[in-house]
Amino acid sequence: MKIKNILLTGFSLVALTACSDYLDVDAPSKHEIDKVFGSTKETGTALNGVYKGLLEKNTFGEAFTYSLILNTDVDFNSNSSSTKQTNTPKRYDMDASSSTANSVWNTTYNAIEAANSFIYYLSNSDIYKESNNDYETLVQYMGEAKAIRAILYNEMLNYWGDIPFPTEPTSATNNYYPAITPRDTVAKKLILDLESIVEKMKSSDETTIERISKEACYGIIARIALQAAGYSLRHDADDVTSYGYMAKPKPEDEQWFLTKARDYAGKVIASGKHSLNTPYQDVFLAECNFELLKGDDPIFEIPFAKESSGSIGYRQGPKFASNGGVTNYEWGETAGSQQVSFMLRYAYKPGDMRKNATIGWWQYTYDGTPQIVGSTSLSMYNNKWSKLWNKTKAFDQSTASNTGINYPYLRYADVLLMWAEADLKLTGQVSDEAKAYVQQVRNRAYMGSGIAAPTVAGTNADDFLKEILDERKLEFAGENMRWKDLVRNNKLSEVLYYTFMRNHAAALNMGGASEGDEEDLIQAYDGVNYFSDGTAFTQEEVDAALPGDAAYGKLAGAKKNGVFSTTIYYCYVSNPKDNSVFANNELPIIYVYNPDATAAQPKGDIGSPEKFFKFMKKTYPGVSKSSYTPIPEPNNASSKITDPWVIRDLSWYDDNGYAKDAILYSLYGFIHAGEGDETGKNTIYLVRNGIEEVVSNLAAVDVSTLPAVRYLLPIPREAITRADGAYKNYYGY
Repeated sequence: MKIKNILLTGFSLVALTACSDYLDVDAPSKHEIDKVFGSTKETGTALNGVYKGLLEKNTFGEAFTYSLILNTDVDFNSNSSSTKQTNTPKRYDMDASSSTANSVWNTTYNAIEAANSFIYYLSNSDIYKESNNDYETLVQYMGEAKAIRAILYNEMLNYWGDIPFPTEPTSATNNYYPAITPRDTVAKKLILDLESIVEKMKSSDETTIERISKEACYGIIARIALQAAGYSLRHDADDVTSYGYMAKPKPEDEQWFLTKARDYAGKVIASGKHSLNTPYQDVFLAECNFELLKGDDPIFEIPFAKESSGSIGYRQGPKFASNGGVTNYEWGETAGSQQVSFMLRYAYKPGDMRKNATIGWWQYTYDGTPQIVGSTSLSMYNNKWSKLWNKTKAFDQSTASNTGINYPYLRYADVLLMWAEADLKLTGQVSDEAKAYVQQVRNRAYMGSGIAAPTVAGTNADDFLKEILDERKLEFAGENMRWKDLVRNNKLSEVLYYTFMRNHAAALNMGGASEGDEEDLIQAYDGVNYFSDGTAFTQEEVDAALPGDAAYGKLAGAKKNGVFSTTIYYCYVSNPKDNSVFANNELPIIYVYNPDATAAQPKGDIGSPEKFFKFMKKTYPGVSKSSYTPIPEPNNASSKITDPWVIRDLSWYDDNGYAKDAILYSLYGFIHAGEGDETGKNTIYLVRNGIEEVVSNLAAVDVSTLPAVRYLLPIPREAITRADGAYKNYYGY
């Protein structure tokens, strides 16, 4: 039986640890303990209660997969408020009264308390002895519980830094206010604890990816170690007002963590239990259809239960609006609120299949009418997961969240890239093995495209690290990885600054008030000619161009424009039932003529959508675009398939030519514009230790002087009050 189908039976352990918050626990009776840990069967049921801690809305059910995914150049949820807020972690703007921080803190520590109880009472039980015939099974249970505890603590380290670190249940210690422990100490103890049991656990071919295997535990150790080896936001012991500074652990600790990261990522690789044989998009489509891929990319998936837990595929994917909570189609409502940056699509190179698997252009009204992404939107839909991709008839017209779609906590692609990063940092050299692992991830990304993956080219440490981080950026978009990658490499300030400047430059370019210096700097930084190119089309480019390409209809020698498309041409088409186009094979879809290049509307004898697709089918029969069939705009009786292309003009500027508020304020806690009139919106501020510093020229700032980003969350006031002052907030909270 799959674990997702039995998790709700794991209440016996939860009953032993149930409490209003993690510092208020009643000690269970010996009778209750003996009953729970008196047999292998009851212990297995109790373990389900430990797994349940991963499924809560305020852990991986939603918080760690949506509300606490911080804005970067990859994940982006816009915010137009020009004033400070108290509960917006995505834009690095919150305070100690944050309800989100409080809820996540309490729920996560409750889950840790359940794991601590399981570990403590099982280890002290009469059945946890080598003489027991079920000892190997019980050791596996112990390893899973310790790994779950480590997963939860690692998230706490990522979001809070130094944290309380109890490893025994409160009922056994009466320690209601466990001391704040330095993050390096916590990470080291977690690793040592997992090392003490991991070799006794079952390998992944003996269990399921919904349970934590030996290889999954290896990967968890590698992840904890790699993050711990890097930079994090730290504070001076006596200064609570400073936002802090970025620093790594002591050199000897850094080397210890990096060695552990490489060694344990290497153990996963050497086991030969996992691969990248399944095409990229199919990994996520399998999750949306409740399929478990054995021996492939997923190493451990958090096992949500339909109609009980998990918002994967509800928060992600295209929005599908409801009418009174009901849609006209079987999947029900989707929010589509966990999105990726509009500009991310330019980072993918031709042939990279991760692009179409990740980035979505349209949403749906309740009756199934597709609508193009709004002209002012700074984000695109994250199409990795959606209820709409499900073909099992598992949902109905009124289903909303609690999709039961699994979340891939650990993938083999991550392990390969972790090994490469750890090896590079340990040796300072670009090894052939590290390059081969990065190439393996990239090759899978181009599987099925007909275009060979570019060869990994980094030859020095800096270039190769950039290549690794860029690969992670494209591979894990929407998986709550990017800001963590940037933090441990001390790149968060730099990338947020360029994210702001990239959007700002695009907005001003649209408004006719472009800043040449900003545009040039962004284009050089990204290696993408967004706004202008300066070179000319070659005859080969013109000859090879298809409709929709920038070179189509041009003459050799004509000057190239930038690829940034402010005017989008699109039409409605019937569903070609091809997952590489759109993973739902029933709903009508939208064909975007020029998604990634500046190109004119089709003219002449292929001006209408109908004639365009006929031309494509005749002239380019091997091109997938020829399978599209134009249809009238759904629910618009006056439209015809011969109508001209629909135009959507991108509009990131207001009537006065200033950037939209969502551009100016979505990174408010780090960089934002002023308020109100023209003078205010034309003034940009960097936030350093809570003080706004005027930036007179975005393109002239030395990124090495940027302030640290206050990405860490505050310890909730409620927890500080309960601890009677034993806890203290730093970082200006």
